[in-house]
Amino acid sequence: MEEADRAPTYNLRAVIRETGIRPDTLRAWERRYGLPRPHRTRGGHRLYSRRDIEIIRWLMAREAEGMRIGQAVALWRALEAEGQDPLRVRPVRSTRDQLAALRAAWIEACLRFDEKEADRIMGEAFALYPVEQVCHEIIEAGLGEIGERWYRGKATAQQEHFASALAMRRLNALIAAAPPSVRPQRILIGCPPEESHALPALLLTLLLRRRGWEVIYLGPNLPLLRLEEALIAIRPHLVIMLAQMLPTAATLADAAEIVAQKGIPLGYGGRIFQRPGLGDAIPGAFLGTTWEEAVSRAEALVALGRPIPPLAPLPEAFRRALQAYRAARPQLELEIWQACGTIQALLESLDLGPMTPLRIMEAALRLGRPEAVAEEWRWAAGLLRHHGGSVSLLAELTRAYAGALRRLLSGEPAVIRLAEVLEACLTSLEGSECGSDTPSS
Repeated sequence: MEEADRAPTYNLRAVIRETGIRPDTLRAWERRYGLPRPHRTRGGHRLYSRRDIEIIRWLMAREAEGMRIGQAVALWRALEAEGQDPLRVRPVRSTRDQLAALRAAWIEACLRFDEKEADRIMGEAFALYPVEQVCHEIIEAGLGEIGERWYRGKATAQQEHFASALAMRRLNALIAAAPPSVRPQRILIGCPPEESHALPALLLTLLLRRRGWEVIYLGPNLPLLRLEEALIAIRPHLVIMLAQMLPTAATLADAAEIVAQKGIPLGYGGRIFQRPGLGDAIPGAFLGTTWEEAVSRAEALVALGRPIPPLAPLPEAFRRALQAYRAARPQLELEIWQACGTIQALLESLDLGPMTPLRIMEAALRLGRPEAVAEEWRWAAGLLRHHGGSVSLLAELTRAYAGALRRLLSGEPAVIRLAEVLEACLTSLEGSECGSDTPSS
């Protein structure tokens, strides 16, 4: 704004006439929030600048859009802290669906790799809403939508990684700014081996820190090697592990057994465990499907102070089958590459991490749930369709795996059951039922 616009020129009556604001309301804003800041004459009368009048109009406009005055002032301060002039920035619309508008704007900024704009939008959101609400409804939901776009071939892996990096940076800053712990117990949070989706664990760390807990966050892809030594050194009262994929649900089960052997309670969660029965063989307590449940159940586990036995220990038939499968895996992999190298190469090019057919089948055996493979196959069919692959190639791969399992591991009933599940998937694929459009992993 020009310097002349900052000159104290207008008395209170002129301001009221131009803006329509009530005198007592304006005085209350000045007293409580320091906005606007009129000049005082020697006689104590207020004189306002043109900029002061525009500030009043700006605040009134935000109120008309549904904000409380405190939220509007917080937004003004946040924009100023970012070095912006709020009068020159058109804010994202502030209606009852403002969170949805903020989320959409943040997603679009991330897809454009516009870091400055994405940070501005996030700063605005945190100025208007509680930390927990922004984390759930913008960060978590926004990343979920970008992930869905990647699945459908509408966004690149690079765009998804960029958005995740911005979100992780913001969460780390919030954790660093959290108040010191006020409770004597200690909670350890991490992700099991091969689990790269760190944001849910980081978000739960933030939520618990904000409730006064001491939380040791160990990050993604936590190796099992020397985990026992870490437990001895940290001495947690509760261990929490989160997994999002079928293969990492299996590695979480391995980690849980180590934790249970040390007599420490374990809470587990993640999107994959919303499927019934997948956690039955894990010696721990499921933390629920919402963040409110996760925090509440974690606190209850700390209070309980003892490990939770599995609902149903893994049957011996599955333990034998898993051992036999792992022994036969090199030969199985060789046969599949020889028979279906094209589709194998395509799946590897998509950089799916542990979400490969061999790892998916191994995880199903480790968890005692061969039927879980069907959901992953439907997910893979949808992924291939959206990324230019052929579902007929997946059908060919499925037929090869089912045949190889029957041929190499015919003496293991649990593996034969796995082959039967694959054959049912093959029937669906050959019947042109190309799979779910919703990512399951």
